Amino acid sequence: MNPKKGPSRRIVLHITEEVLEEDLNQLKQKALDLGASMAEIIPASWIDVDERVILKCRVPLCPYFGRSPHCPPNNPHPDFMRQAFGKYTWAILFAIDVIPVAEFSNRVVEQKAGVEWTKRNMEITGTLESTAFGFGYYLAMGFSQFNCHVALCEGKPCQVLQGNKCAYPLKARPSMEGVGIDVFRLVTKAGWEIYPIYRSVDPAVVPRAMSVGIVFVC
Repeated sequence: MNPKKGPSRRIVLHITEEVLEEDLNQLKQKALDLGASMAEIIPASWIDVDERVILKCRVPLCPYFGRSPHCPPNNPHPDFMRQAFGKYTWAILFAIDVIPVAEFSNRVVEQKAGVEWTKRNMEITGTLESTAFGFGYYLAMGFSQFNCHVALCEGKPCQVLQGNKCAYPLKARPSMEGVGIDVFRLVTKAGWEIYPIYRSVDPAVVPRAMSVGIVFVC
């Protein structure tokens, strides 16, 4: 196989524990190779879908609310997402350390620099999902962060919402929080440090900022 090309493994109905473990470890390592600062294999049962997370998109109102098909109120209902995630057993959780922290805590800087961090996140998410698909996990599915309309379309009118094809169908991903995943809780379960970041926070008191993504494998 050309090392620059992706795999294509025969689809089987049952995968041995040995093969699954090897595949998950390969995906974890790939996340790190692609630029993630940390990555973990986690049970999908760790994921909590909470309606309050989606409500936070409305209260206070997110400036990107409704501006992409991946953001509320255009995303699937929490009950649907809860049922869908419940069918998975394993996932790869990864995070990219955002340095300096001001690139997420300063609103003016975040609007520019945050876009680049989101692009990196979506690139890792999409590549992991494609690799897992090639391994035969054909229902692998990834979720990123922030807003694809801003990160990929640079604020131009969303083609999908205008009834056209997505300009970035293989890169655009829903954010984890946009589908109701409690990211703070999940990251804490993984044993990583995470801190609240908001407009008036002093970056000097925030030890770490991170961009988080997840790929459900099987």
